Amino acid sequence: MTSVTDWALKFVRWGIGLGIFGLIAGYFPLGHYLMKDSLPSCPAAPVHGHMILLSLVGMVLFGLVYRAIPDWMGSGSAPLGLIRLHFWLAVIGTLGVALNGTIGYEILSHTMQPGFYYNGPAGQDVRNLWFGIDGFFLTVYGAGCAILLYILMTKTTYARSGAR
Repeated sequence: MTSVTDWALKFVRWGIGLGIFGLIAGYFPLGHYLMKDSLPSCPAAPVHGHMILLSLVGMVLFGLVYRAIPDWMGSGSAPLGLIRLHFWLAVIGTLGVALNGTIGYEILSHTMQPGFYYNGPAGQDVRNLWFGIDGFFLTVYGAGCAILLYILMTKTTYARSGAR
């Protein structure tokens, strides 16, 4: 990737691709409801929504902002290293949330404590571990958001009055 517009397109493409993955992740809760009768909640259900928000909404929006940044930068050059880092933090954060919410749940519920999500206080330690892993990946994603904020605050300028 040699330009900010290339990275913008990469964000959009990956965002849409991961968004489709998020739609597919909706089959985990569907399978839960079909296989386990009508338990009131499925621990994997939020993964579906979080994947859509982090990828399809977030990454596509990042790509569109990066597409606009050259116009906002004036004569400065785009910090491609920071943009690259933001991209990979967003991808790792999104995939981490998806994998922890689906596969991580299955591993923890089969190896550490079956049914930990439904065990009340007895399952709290394992739930805390599961939520902590999720929080870690959301923090990774958030670090990428902080990079974009840094770029917007330090590398862009408002147009001079009278200029378009």
